[in-house]
Amino acid sequence: MSRHSLRAAMRRVSLLIAAMVCWVGPAQAAVYTGVWDPAFGAPFTNLGWRGSAQFDVPSSCEPAGTADISNAADCGGQAVVTQATVELYDIRAAGTPTLATLSLDETTLLIGTLRYLNGALTELTTSPSAQVGTSVDLSEFLVQPGTLFSLDFTLAGPRLGWVACRTLAKTSCDRGFNDGVNFPPTFVITRVPEPATLALVALALAALVWARRSATQRSRGSDAV
Repeated sequence: MSRHSLRAAMRRVSLLIAAMVCWVGPAQAAVYTGVWDPAFGAPFTNLGWRGSAQFDVPSSCEPAGTADISNAADCGGQAVVTQATVELYDIRAAGTPTLATLSLDETTLLIGTLRYLNGALTELTTSPSAQVGTSVDLSEFLVQPGTLFSLDFTLAGPRLGWVACRTLAKTSCDRGFNDGVNFPPTFVITRVPEPATLALVALALAALVWARRSATQRSRGSDAV
């Protein structure tokens, strides 16, 4: 492909991308995924609790630099948790297969503060989720039957709370959280590429391939003459 043909191809790509930008319009919300995978620690020995969650944050309230953002004051309360799951597993087992899955009610995880570092979301706080239990026998890990779990997020990372009551009237209960001191959760938040961005990339690649083929065909036609 000649230099002139390549420049012409790139001009076509630029025009197509500009048209795509006009078509999809501006982004409305940023989507993030968060993952973590710590051991629980005392009192549930050898139990691990890996998890994942998804957060939607209005683009209009995201800072460009470093700041703590109030969801209520700066985002109009529109930053939300759209999915949250915790998988319990035996940290001693090869491949750590899941023993039980806790599907949390994301609507009960209300976001309070969003912490940004150099424009990237790194931590957030939420209210505790509604409590959920599991029918799986976890007595090997010192988890009493009927134990309920709840998830929340703090500026130190995700936190899994538990409560075990000895009577139906719940007059005598044990409760606590995962051991975040000896087994701090490594919380990794990643911004999901926006659908419009992915579409632009796909379009640009397709347009470039088309332009290269067109230029090559024209060049072959000229050589034949």
